[in-house]
Amino acid sequence: MYMKKYPCVYMRGGTSKAVFFHEKDLPEDKSGWDEIFLKVMGTPDVKQIDGMGGTVSSTSKIAVISPSDRQDVDVNYTFRQVDIVIPRVDGSANCGNISSAVGPFAIDEGLVPAVEPITVVRILNTNTNKIIEEHVRVENGRAMVHGDEVIKGVPGTGSRIDMYFEDPAGSRTGKLFPTGQKKEIFDVPGYGPAEVTVLD
Repeated sequence: MYMKKYPCVYMRGGTSKAVFFHEKDLPEDKSGWDEIFLKVMGTPDVKQIDGMGGTVSSTSKIAVISPSDRQDVDVNYTFRQVDIVIPRVDGSANCGNISSAVGPFAIDEGLVPAVEPITVVRILNTNTNKIIEEHVRVENGRAMVHGDEVIKGVPGTGSRIDMYFEDPAGSRTGKLFPTGQKKEIFDVPGYGPAEVTVLD
């Protein structure tokens, strides 16, 4: 048995953390990616002792980044949620928190030229096939990390990142209101009826 090494970057985005990879550093055969991501996080193990996972879902995430060949997109971003209890890697959705770190990663890794004071990074999330535009504060050729911005769930302050999700509705079902109703009543066991709006 021998170890394989894959360069990576460990970053926080919003209230989550992920291990970021350049797609070029991973095997071309994507069928082996899940096994790599499970080992990187130390899954399955609720303590994730033998990996970089932080024992909760918000700190057991993966981002894979590559340059885009589309004229209207700078980088492609693939998200993976790694389970903690069972050996499962889910790629069916995106994570907004980790999306916010893609712009700074792309700038710091030289995938997008750094422009002061703000660099605009256009990102294609491959999970949803939707575009995110990020406006990242830049200083001395790198994404800023210090600033006065505060978000609930993260101690201290950081640099502001403005995110614009273009036409985000219907990435899973093709509809903004997948049930066809704007409001409906769900009978929740142990709670009773609850008025809800189901959105995609």
